[in-house]
Amino acid sequence: MTSTQHSPATPVEADANPGDGGGAPATPLRRIAGHLRNQHWIAIGIEFLVVVFGVFLGFQLTSWNESRQQAEFERAMLTRLGEEFRAVEVDLAEVVERFDATAHSTQRIIETLRAGVPPEDEAAFRIALRDTQYIWDAPALSTTYQEFLAIGGLSRLHDSELRKSLARYGDYSERYARKMPNAVAAILAPDSNFLKAVAWSADVDDWAGPDAVVSYDWNALQHVKAELQSWLSYQSELGGYSREQLKEVRLALSLLDKGER
Repeated sequence: MTSTQHSPATPVEADANPGDGGGAPATPLRRIAGHLRNQHWIAIGIEFLVVVFGVFLGFQLTSWNESRQQAEFERAMLTRLGEEFRAVEVDLAEVVERFDATAHSTQRIIETLRAGVPPEDEAAFRIALRDTQYIWDAPALSTTYQEFLAIGGLSRLHDSELRKSLARYGDYSERYARKMPNAVAAILAPDSNFLKAVAWSADVDDWAGPDAVVSYDWNALQHVKAELQSWLSYQSELGGYSREQLKEVRLALSLLDKGER
């Protein structure tokens, strides 16, 4: 019988670099750990710099992408704001004009009553009596502006002048909203002395013309001067807030147009 002699198996030496060979690729941290065991300081430094640079680059790309998305969102919102403000500008200009006419009528009635002499132009006096009791509502805040407020977008606007202008626009609108209920309550109070002295037409269609006031009591009107003075204060203040809103809307539009060029 022939015997076969086998040579002793040679032990397989452990790989100095974990992850080499047929297994999964080594991660940077595993490679660094291997270099530490073998005290490969240069390789450790290189691996560490690669990891740091990779993290830094990731943060930079994320930041750049967020900035780009924010810029695109801001441009879209400002485009919408400009479109809405053009409509608001027209409405506010009309409100300012109406408040000026109303305040002028109230002033004229007060001066006529103080003079104590019945008016020579009866038709003009009746029209002034009609306009004296008008109160005008300002346009609501821009929808896009309200969205900016809701998401805190105003504080992130790059144009500081536009940011300040929009903030002032909102501030004057808020002042108007606070003052309006008191003005309406005073001017449209059913027990006002003015309504006791002035009879309005029961036909609503007459209210837009000179036939709105069908009659008035000249003697009774002598007791409404203080009441009218209060109305004039409200009308002037509300008209002033509307005028300031219009000013800021026009400034914002000019800044938006400049930014598009």
